[in-house]
Amino acid sequence: MACSLQGHLRDRESDSRVSIQGPEGGKTVDLGQGIHEVFLPLPAKPTIINVYLVDLGNGEWALIDTGTARPPSREAFRSALDRIGVAPGSLKYLLATHHHPDHFGASAALVEDFGTRIYLHPKERETIAWMSEMSGSTMVDHVRRHGIPIPPEVKEAPKPANVWADGFRPAPQTDHELVDGERLQLGNREFEVIHTPGHTAGHCCFLEHHTGALFVGDHLLPKITPHIGVFAGGPQNPLGDFIASQEKIAALEGIRFVAPAHGGIYPDHSRRARQLIAHHEHRMREMLDYLQKKPASAYEVAQHAFKWVFEGDPEEQRFNRGAAVMETIAHLNLLEARQDLRTIERDQVIYFESRKGIQNS
Repeated sequence: MACSLQGHLRDRESDSRVSIQGPEGGKTVDLGQGIHEVFLPLPAKPTIINVYLVDLGNGEWALIDTGTARPPSREAFRSALDRIGVAPGSLKYLLATHHHPDHFGASAALVEDFGTRIYLHPKERETIAWMSEMSGSTMVDHVRRHGIPIPPEVKEAPKPANVWADGFRPAPQTDHELVDGERLQLGNREFEVIHTPGHTAGHCCFLEHHTGALFVGDHLLPKITPHIGVFAGGPQNPLGDFIASQEKIAALEGIRFVAPAHGGIYPDHSRRARQLIAHHEHRMREMLDYLQKKPASAYEVAQHAFKWVFEGDPEEQRFNRGAAVMETIAHLNLLEARQDLRTIERDQVIYFESRKGIQNS
């Protein structure tokens, strides 16, 4: 991992200031100009999340994302604080990109241990509340309506908060609700808040103007696209939001490097944003071509679009198959919003049908 990161960083002017220290799963990277990258372990792929400590120049520090609340992550984080020299009580601010457990799961511990102030978009707080209140039957009904063959005796699915279990201890309240376009003056740093919905409804990126560092959470990953899915009770066109957010990021100026939550530091935010847009446009074209032949449920389209997931062992791929269907719904809903598809319902299952096919019939 260290060699890979050094390779990413050699292209940057701050290469001479880079140092990598610490045990596996708790490494730190001095990116220069008071920014430190910290690698925290995750229990499943991706196995590492990058969080960032930013020296505010007045004896205080800000943290971008938290890692999970699981003991290995918390121990690695405390070790990193000691190594970097962050004094107890000086970790004043958490700028959370979104609510997922690897990004916000340890936020309660930060409040308890350091008195850290929590900065989070209000849409993320709404989602946390919804996850705790949603009944297990709601998700079962949602996936059944999109064609997933669930046995009739199955009435409930685990709540997301229960699935995340000991990795997710969110702070009970937000000290500052993030607003798109606002500029946060924290010490000698100025962070611009960029609301980038898609992966989640309240996902935010942070542009630190002094260094040109763009902290992107899961929005702009260098090697993969984040999951964009439609869940019961959530936004119905998250992929439309995601593409609009990528256009927004691509237009930004003054970016010197991108700091993602997974993968290495890289320089060209606009190019990567365009790549992600092109990826999803290509996937939608494939789905639209498939639906020229006949109407199909999201489950049926997912089997075509994500063949490798459905060819694997059903038990091993159970989570991935569900995620593939949720992501397929997101693509199909955007195609419907663009008037390329329409929905029909048969036997309480939603089917997507090509409008072009209807016009030619």
